[in-house]
Amino acid sequence: MSLNATGLNRYIKVLPWLFTASFIFITFLPRSLDDTMFMDGVTYAAISRNMSIGIGSFWRPFFAHSFWLPYDNNGFFSGHPPLQFGLQAILFRIMGDTPAVEIVYNLLILLGYLVVIIALWKKLLSEHPEYRPFAWIPILCWYGMVIVYYGMPNNFLDSTMGLFCLLSCYFQLCFLKLKKITNGSYLWPFIGGICIFLAFLTKGPVGLYPFAFSIIYAMFHRATPFSTSLKSTIVMLFVFAAILSGVLAYQPARDFLGTYFNGQVVQALLQKREKTGTGLAAHFTLLVELARNLYPHLIVLAALYIPSYRINLKTPLSAPMAKTSQFAFLIAFSGIAPMLVSVKQYPHYLLPALPFVALFFGFLMIEKIAALMFARKRMSILLLGIGCFLCWGLTAAKFATDKPDIVVQNAKDLRQMVPRGSTIGICHDLYQNADIHANFQRYHRLSLTESDTARYVFGDSSCLPKFDAQRDSIIPMHGKYLLIIRQSRHR
Repeated sequence: MSLNATGLNRYIKVLPWLFTASFIFITFLPRSLDDTMFMDGVTYAAISRNMSIGIGSFWRPFFAHSFWLPYDNNGFFSGHPPLQFGLQAILFRIMGDTPAVEIVYNLLILLGYLVVIIALWKKLLSEHPEYRPFAWIPILCWYGMVIVYYGMPNNFLDSTMGLFCLLSCYFQLCFLKLKKITNGSYLWPFIGGICIFLAFLTKGPVGLYPFAFSIIYAMFHRATPFSTSLKSTIVMLFVFAAILSGVLAYQPARDFLGTYFNGQVVQALLQKREKTGTGLAAHFTLLVELARNLYPHLIVLAALYIPSYRINLKTPLSAPMAKTSQFAFLIAFSGIAPMLVSVKQYPHYLLPALPFVALFFGFLMIEKIAALMFARKRMSILLLGIGCFLCWGLTAAKFATDKPDIVVQNAKDLRQMVPRGSTIGICHDLYQNADIHANFQRYHRLSLTESDTARYVFGDSSCLPKFDAQRDSIIPMHGKYLLIIRQSRHR
């Protein structure tokens, strides 16, 4: 059964998008409005805020006078390249020191992904216009992965880097899809090369995988000569190398990137930084995490064949969709495979490659979904309508049941008791708590120390015997934490 794009009913155009938006809001709205983020995102926001008020600079980002890891203690934060910090610093200067900065930034990144994934879907299906309106399918496949709906509100560097990678792939595709190549056509790979550099300046070498896009595309699309894809790649390599050379000619940039490369990249490859496992299995942590995120996709894919056979609707996967899905799979793999060299692997490292995983499943599903919706219009309307109501019900339930983060509450309460920008003491057992470091710096610019000379000490009952309850003020805080204010400094 074929579909005519002009014969698509209004419900196919509107209801699926309403359901998709509702599905996204289940997690994004509650997670964005509760002032709670994963520790990494809070740290990056604190660095950006500091940069916006002149504490630190683009090539010498500053977090705090304390840090919970035995790395990046060079007087500045050298754990990652500084582009996202610089971008967020601009928002802080415009909006002020408010949690709304992170919300707006994460929302812009999310919208960027939605726009580019839709654009890639339509561009890759330019020869199949009847399926282009179904761009909501890869969006659902993308946001239906736990890593995505957890990561997007969390201000991860991987999200920003992934968007630049996705943009580079789209600009390359615009060039590769041209029927006639002229000198002006090379503007597309030129911009694509700039995007790769921006990805690199956000989180380092893991943002270089789009260099493989044009070559892989030529492998699956014979209409595109290999020489064309090679020219595209050469242009991008030249642009990347030229910009990097110019940046390295600037001494502060060269010093920072040298410190970052030696302290982060080399040490991670030598397994001298954080580890998520040991032995050979540790190198495949990301693949295990990816598999855990794809159970729903595999179930849906299998389930699509059951109703279609029951209603005698046989729609086999066509050769063009099979080829395009294989292409998306290889692009996703090119973004994941290089990271398997290191044993430092966290789930959110997958974020830049997941749009292509979503496109892979979208191309496998599209023909079945389109045929089923065309054959069962009333049932589709009913299911989508119920889905929308369920999504908004779950969103409201999350707002009603979400509990405030204890560390954030304490950080905000300290604003009434401790001078802003102070260095306060902390109990020894709490010093390695990254959430305390990150949130105290983000919400009140507090640094932490284990020194016995600090007047203000944040702790719990484990270190209470060190203090004199008759002379020192002991103030209860959220979560059985305490603030001790020494009446006289102990030396």
